[in-house]
Amino acid sequence: MRAWPAAFAPLRGVRVIEVALLAPDALAMHLADLGAEVVKVEEPGTGDYVREVGAVKVDGVSALHRRWNRGKRSIALDLRTERGTEVFEDLVRASDAVVEGLRPGALARRGLGFARLQTVNAAIVVTSLSGYGQDGPYRELASHGVAYDAYAGFAPPTPGPRDWPTVPPHTDVGIHAAALFGALATVSAVLSARQSGTGAHLDISQADVAAWWNGPLLELDELRSRRPGQAEGVGPDLWRSVRYQYYGCSDGAFVLLMATEDKFWRRLCEGAGRRDLYERFPSRGASDHDTGNEELRAELVSLFSTRSQREWVEFFLTHDIPGAPVHVAGGVRSDPHFRSRAHWLDADAHGMAILGTPIRSAGGGPVDPAPAPRVGEHTRQILEDVLGYGPELCDRLFAEGVVAGS
Repeated sequence: MRAWPAAFAPLRGVRVIEVALLAPDALAMHLADLGAEVVKVEEPGTGDYVREVGAVKVDGVSALHRRWNRGKRSIALDLRTERGTEVFEDLVRASDAVVEGLRPGALARRGLGFARLQTVNAAIVVTSLSGYGQDGPYRELASHGVAYDAYAGFAPPTPGPRDWPTVPPHTDVGIHAAALFGALATVSAVLSARQSGTGAHLDISQADVAAWWNGPLLELDELRSRRPGQAEGVGPDLWRSVRYQYYGCSDGAFVLLMATEDKFWRRLCEGAGRRDLYERFPSRGASDHDTGNEELRAELVSLFSTRSQREWVEFFLTHDIPGAPVHVAGGVRSDPHFRSRAHWLDADAHGMAILGTPIRSAGGGPVDPAPAPRVGEHTRQILEDVLGYGPELCDRLFAEGVVAGS
């Protein structure tokens, strides 16, 4: 574990109430990683069933829960009861923000919509993170993670067994990026509310964010539809690109070459003792991929096979040439740069190795969050410490089934 001089916790003193399930949990995870106090409100009994989903489980508990709910405290509170909603409103009075990571209107159906919460705390910020947003034709469409990437064009059907259309292997965009947008929006709105005294209701859609992430392609299509024949270029064809391409190394690994500018192409050729390639295949314009040049591609395939991946990365560094090592699956874990930068949370405490936030500060390192909680693990602690309830009132709430846990 890397030793840091101090914890970088710029959100210390910010309290967030989270009512969320599954991937939307990641929004408040980011806030907790930056020092915010996050109180996770869960239904007594099963709570957030993210604990049970996902392909990887450790001691019977999902790795997704251990990752997304780290650093939070859990109160098991029945919002179906009048007394439960009163306790929730007391939490809102003592907090800066509420994260609603459920179907659109879920809190409103409990009488806890934004308008009601503003009467409780005029400066409260409510961030509603959902699949398709608070309005629009798909508002009520049930969905999970891949849906937003399929919607945005990131996961096109791929032929599978018997040529049946299959979900392709891909890195999720919508669920991860939406949590980051939601965290940024929440912090910004809290800052504004502390200055103005007026809160806000934020609407973050995982589908919207995935589409935004694919914005360059959508914008090109929109440009062409509005100005047929006037939009120049079609974007780089990376499949046929030569100077922006993967190349195999002598050790069986790969590197990515990105020498599309003339100065980088010249440095590669001269540094490798192949000035002849620079003279035979001069650059044409500011960014030349040499697309479709199979003769040059064959030359570079031969050239890159003469050194290992690490030797080529050192070559790129020495000669100031854009490039990168290429890793497959979890191979980046052995990369020296990753090892020097990665912040792993304590595997013994969290039940598994988990990567902490990548945010760094010159004055300190990231917060080491507490392990993801059990359902209602901190119920009494929250009632007493956050709301100031006395032992008798706490006992009564437990006895009446309004709250549960410990």
